[in-house]
Amino acid sequence: MEKFEEEHRVTENTLKSEILDLKCRSMRDNLLFHKIPEEKDEICEQKILQFIQEKLKIDNATEVIRLQRAHRIGPYQGDKTRPIVAKFSDFPDREKVRRAAKELKGTQYGISEQFPKQVVEQRRKLVPIMLQARKDGKEAFIKVDKLFINNHLYRGPC
Repeated sequence: MEKFEEEHRVTENTLKSEILDLKCRSMRDNLLFHKIPEEKDEICEQKILQFIQEKLKIDNATEVIRLQRAHRIGPYQGDKTRPIVAKFSDFPDREKVRRAAKELKGTQYGISEQFPKQVVEQRRKLVPIMLQARKDGKEAFIKVDKLFINNHLYRGPC
């Protein structure tokens, strides 16, 4: 019975890992746009393309960048501005927009990658560790839900 339970646990963990990977892959072409004012009966695709052209200074964005879809996340709340998730047709366009996000420094707006809830929670835990490592003069970055310090996978305190 113990052997069966262990096999079941291993299978369950494998399936959870595969589901998380599939969720990440399905969100790979998406970017979240934060603090863009919400209007009644808005067309999010047009709003995002106009934002990219005007705020990120990408020429002809409304003609050259294609979105599969764009919409607000979550139910309407009068006191909060919901982020817009935009799914790009072409990954290079998504990357061009993500890299141009530095143009937003000092503004209310923000752009981020979209990840499943579990990954967002893991990243939240890793950010303070990454910032401390950078403060200590080390090269540190987060890739999906893993932290790398000086090109070595961070495995937590020993």
